[in-house]
Amino acid sequence: LIQVYVKAKECSEQLSAEEFAILLGKHFTSFYPQGNVFPTFGRSQSIIVLLQRLQMHPIWWLGQFEVFTAIVKIVEKPWERISVNGQPHEHGFKLGSEKHTTEAIVQKSGVLQLTSGVEGLSLLKTTQSGFEGFIRDKYTALPETRERMLATEVTASWRYSYESVSSIPQKSLYFNEQYLKVKKALVDTFFGPPERGVYSASVQSTLLQMAKAVLGRFGDISSVKLKMPNIHFLPVNISSKDHGSIVKFNDDVYLPTDEPHGSIEASLSRFWSKM
Repeated sequence: LIQVYVKAKECSEQLSAEEFAILLGKHFTSFYPQGNVFPTFGRSQSIIVLLQRLQMHPIWWLGQFEVFTAIVKIVEKPWERISVNGQPHEHGFKLGSEKHTTEAIVQKSGVLQLTSGVEGLSLLKTTQSGFEGFIRDKYTALPETRERMLATEVTASWRYSYESVSSIPQKSLYFNEQYLKVKKALVDTFFGPPERGVYSASVQSTLLQMAKAVLGRFGDISSVKLKMPNIHFLPVNISSKDHGSIVKFNDDVYLPTDEPHGSIEASLSRFWSKM
């Protein structure tokens, strides 16, 4: 772990999580002696050194060691600057909600697999959602509806099509920009236009449209995976044997409940022609 801090300190400019993951992968695949086992404590120290020397020596381990593949995973927590009396605070921050994730698999030959994602993206809309036309059997008690609340916590990951370290864009913070744009595409598709929204026939349908939006807008993304548990808000009806209806639901009072719920997942890939 100390190596991670050393390498971070070496950085002379801001890097995206993806760029840092690739950097660490290149570092690890060029430092281990053949047949040698290096302790994890030493790995952390070397990462800090790499970050400090980044501008001058980005791959200073190259050719010395026989590690052929490095897998680097990063979770970036969103610390957001707070405002006091309408002014941004100089050194005050609060922890946000969703997290930026990335995984880089870097081979010594330069072959790359790069995945980015978001975790903990909580979304809710109070209308323009329903669930009807589903398969029913003798155990199905769920009524159909065209009016309900839709809430979920999105976990999404997307695979970039870059196949080598040398093929990634050289634009500074490119992957940070892509992360924000992909997240915006997911959110915009979930909610629809601000004036009227968009109707969601089911979580499954909305999830599919969100995945299609990502592949349709970003040509360097080859596949996307989404997980969206259905966080239920149940209509409240309260009645008793003696007094009949005490609280009658009128699209007004809902009871949030975590369990039980369905966890809806799907993966969507771009079709690549072999011709």
